[in-house]
Amino acid sequence: MTPRRAIILLASLTSAAALLATTQGCQYFGQHFVRSPGGNMFSDDTYTYMSSPYEPLTVTLYDTRDHEPLWTVDVPIGSKVSLRFRESKVKDGSPKRPDIMDWVIYDAEKRWARMENRMAVPPADSRLLKVALRDAVEYPPADIEDKTFPDPQQRWTPTEPKTYRDNASANADPAYYAPDN
Repeated sequence: MTPRRAIILLASLTSAAALLATTQGCQYFGQHFVRSPGGNMFSDDTYTYMSSPYEPLTVTLYDTRDHEPLWTVDVPIGSKVSLRFRESKVKDGSPKRPDIMDWVIYDAEKRWARMENRMAVPPADSRLLKVALRDAVEYPPADIEDKTFPDPQQRWTPTEPKTYRDNASANADPAYYAPDN
C-alpha cells in the first residue's frame, strides 16, 4: 500500500468514526432529554403534549380490550406532560399489563424533566392514547398583588441640576480658581 492510500484510508476511517460518534450523541440526547411537542422525531414511544390558554389539553390512556380508561391528566396551562412506553424487563409481571409507562408534568419553558412517575400498562397493541381539548379557554392563575400607584395630587419637585465638568468651574467659588499673584 502506498503512503498516499494509507493517509486517505486513515482520514476516511477517522471521519467515519467522528460522524458515528456525533450522530449517536445527538440520538442519545434527543431520546433521553429533549422533550418537545410532537415527539423526538423517531419511534421510541415517547410523547409530549403542551397546554396553552387556547388549547387546554386532557390526555387519557385507554385499554382497548375493555375500553377502560387507565390514566388521565388535565395538563395545566403553561405546562407539558411527557410520557414514554417501554417493555417491562420483569418476567413474572402481570399478563394483562406487561409494559411500563413513565410520565412527568413540568413547566413548558423547560426542555426536559426526569420521568419519575411509573405505572403498568397494557401491551402496545392494546392501548390507546387520546388527546382532547377542554371546553373553554383557560388562563394560568394570575399573581394578584396590591399595586401602589403614586398620588396624582402630589406635586412634582425637580431635582438639582447635574453639574458637569464644563460648568463646574462656573458654579464653583471664583476665589478658588483665581490665579496666585
